Amino acid sequence: MTRRHVKFLLTVVFLVLAVLIYWRNVPTKQGHHLKVKDSIAVDSIVPVLYKDSGRVDYEGILKPAEKVNVSFSIDGTLMTGDFPLELGKIVRVNDILFKLDIYALYKEISAKKKALKAIADRLNQEIATNYADQKDVWDTFTSDVLPTKRLPELPTFMTKSKNPLFEEFTKTYEEVERLEAQIEDYYVFAPFSGTIVSLMKKIGEQIRAGECVAQIAPFQIYFAEFKVPKEDLVLLKLKDAVSLSVNKKQVKGRVIKISLNKDGSFATVECSLSKTVVKEGEKITLQVQRKSEWAYIPSHLLRNDSLWISRQGRSLKIHATIMDWKKDSVAIKELKLGDLVLRKRPSSGVISCP
Repeated sequence: MTRRHVKFLLTVVFLVLAVLIYWRNVPTKQGHHLKVKDSIAVDSIVPVLYKDSGRVDYEGILKPAEKVNVSFSIDGTLMTGDFPLELGKIVRVNDILFKLDIYALYKEISAKKKALKAIADRLNQEIATNYADQKDVWDTFTSDVLPTKRLPELPTFMTKSKNPLFEEFTKTYEEVERLEAQIEDYYVFAPFSGTIVSLMKKIGEQIRAGECVAQIAPFQIYFAEFKVPKEDLVLLKLKDAVSLSVNKKQVKGRVIKISLNKDGSFATVECSLSKTVVKEGEKITLQVQRKSEWAYIPSHLLRNDSLWISRQGRSLKIHATIMDWKKDSVAIKELKLGDLVLRKRPSSGVISCP
């Protein structure tokens, strides 16, 4: 064989290889097909493909996101406050929730005020004679010294005098003032508006300083946890408004957290509730509406929001409506059961999928 023949044969081989490479990389037109081994069936890679619309309910337990302990700073016997308290009761800021038996303190204050009044009666003539310009101030002050009222402010002219009667009166006044300052220790006030979520003590019980009597949860920070199967997570997004039901009453809420368990089989979905009257531990229902058909595919199969599939033996390029992204997968709206998702762009001359 001559050199010319060898050169001709090499040229032919190179041309054939070039043609084969060219046709392998030419983008296919719709209607061309792909080998089965180069595709993935939708029903084998999608956890669930919703065919119908419908409502799905998930049961959860209501919890307050924050609880504040209520306690006294002194020992005593527990009494009721402004109203009998019960779980779920709405309270307003500064409502009296509980009080201790305060009878002994009021009895001591009353006795001290009587002694103060007696000294004041002895002072009337002294003030009328030697402090005539302060007589009106004194009369106003003594008229306000009543058993049921806190002491009025002591007139300044009395604090500046060395009169023995003034000193006796001031000493007794300070004793009453000290006792009255203890009154607030006998009461527990609501630190904010909210609901009673737990009661630890009963009326008539002896309690110690610092013991928790009850717990209050502020409005609008209740939440509930729901166990949702992984396949239904496509229906829920963070910050989504959701419909909840407590005791057959509809409550508005919002998704605040979604977290998968270790094996990825289900997720814990936390929802916050709008302002409502609820109790800790009550059952609550998350109502989710299924609205469309979604399918998950490996995210690497999606290129520039487009996807090659084979449907009923024909290869098609579809624009994908992305419904949800996950770590290695993406939810597509346009896929149907029976579709074959192509691993790569189809080329001409291949065998059709069945």
